[in-house]
Amino acid sequence: MCGRFSTSAKGTQILYSEYLEADWPELRDHYDIRPATPVAVLRQRPQHNPELVAMKWGLLPHWAKEPKLIYSTFNARAESVEVKPTFSRPFRRSRCLIPANGWYEWQQVARGSKVKWWLHLPDGASFSFAGLWDRWEHEGQVIESCTIIVGAANQRLSAVHDRMPVIIDPKDYAFWLDPGINAVPPLKELLQPAPDEWFEARRVRNDKQPRDDDATLVEEVVV
Repeated sequence: MCGRFSTSAKGTQILYSEYLEADWPELRDHYDIRPATPVAVLRQRPQHNPELVAMKWGLLPHWAKEPKLIYSTFNARAESVEVKPTFSRPFRRSRCLIPANGWYEWQQVARGSKVKWWLHLPDGASFSFAGLWDRWEHEGQVIESCTIIVGAANQRLSAVHDRMPVIIDPKDYAFWLDPGINAVPPLKELLQPAPDEWFEARRVRNDKQPRDDDATLVEEVVV
């Protein structure tokens, strides 16, 4: 799964420089992004250029009667994303990329004891989660929200957790974002675990609080 992640302002600009020449929103580094908070999302709507916008993390489907759900939607399972009512339409019509430079997982090592890991690229560069978004409207209220697709972990990271977010290769960005593509098989082919050599795990402190949104969250713990 992916329940917390970090992002770099500079890394996001480098990552999407060819898609956004101007009109960059204000960005800053975040080290502890949690569900229900705003996240940056790169999307492309029909007849529009790609744009980077803020959305609530936790997808609220357009058909929901109320602006909140009784179940969690901050992750969508890669294995069933095309058939689940909450995600099937966005999977075909409104896919997006969510920039990050790492995410966190907690590994159970003993009864009542967990080790916290930060998963990241060896060079510290930013990358893109596979995401979906939707737009909910009711009586003048508009909520745009998103989810991160997760699937099986690759062999290297499976020792930390058996699930990991789906990472879209930069060569597939245009295909993934294209709202004119809605054929399920080629889209599903992209929902594979990232290669083992892409990511590594760094043990980090497990005693930090949500307010500690700074670089100390990703400092390595030497055991």
